[in-house]
Amino acid sequence: MNYYESIFILNPELSPEETEKIKETMSEVVRKQGGEIHIVDDWGVKKLAYDVKKHKKGRYVLMQFLGSGGVLHELERNYRVNDSVIKFMSLRIEKEALQTASLKQGEESLSGTPPQQAEMRDS
Repeated sequence: MNYYESIFILNPELSPEETEKIKETMSEVVRKQGGEIHIVDDWGVKKLAYDVKKHKKGRYVLMQFLGSGGVLHELERNYRVNDSVIKFMSLRIEKEALQTASLKQGEESLSGTPPQQAEMRDS
């Protein structure tokens, strides 16, 4: 089993209920294929670098999970079928990178400020 990180961009015009339904659907796809969800993080609506399917903005959602290649294949198939997903990218990540990210999250929640900002103040 490998660790994966998948970022998908949703149509920004979706209601909060529709957005939650899609996030839950994608999480359920991973679970049904034998995967284990670690993080589902909604980054909100952000401006796109270029128009994607005639959209200037998109709602970014990050998902980290543990699973086999079949899980990733099925998840990406669901992205392609869903008209509300305007773009996606999935990567296999190393276990060390996942641990480093979780440590940084822990530091951020303890100090209340992101680690980079705290380091800049110390210099």
